[in-house]
Amino acid sequence: MKTTSEKPKGQRIFKTMKYSYPNFSKKTIRPLCIDGDWMFNLITGEWTNEWFEGAKSSAYYSMRCHCFNDIYSLKAAKRKIKKWNVPKGTKFKVDLPWVGYSFIITKN
Repeated sequence: MKTTSEKPKGQRIFKTMKYSYPNFSKKTIRPLCIDGDWMFNLITGEWTNEWFEGAKSSAYYSMRCHCFNDIYSLKAAKRKIKKWNVPKGTKFKVDLPWVGYSFIITKN
């Protein structure tokens, strides 16, 4: 897996942390968002580049309601991408909950 980021080495964040919203008393944690050029099939749990009828999503984000595990760190995102059946050279954008903190992961 090749991982690239726009931030320099000392300023990178690799996992989400608990934080509180301004008008919300409880601390929460948001999962990472994995976005690709393909569609994620919610029935089989795989990415596909063909159009199909049925449950689909353009990103792997907040999948707990679809019986998939949420991803909270870059290491877990790499393990998940490694297991997916996609061709080599496919790029996925992994976004953290903060603006400007994203990674491009290329499967090889």
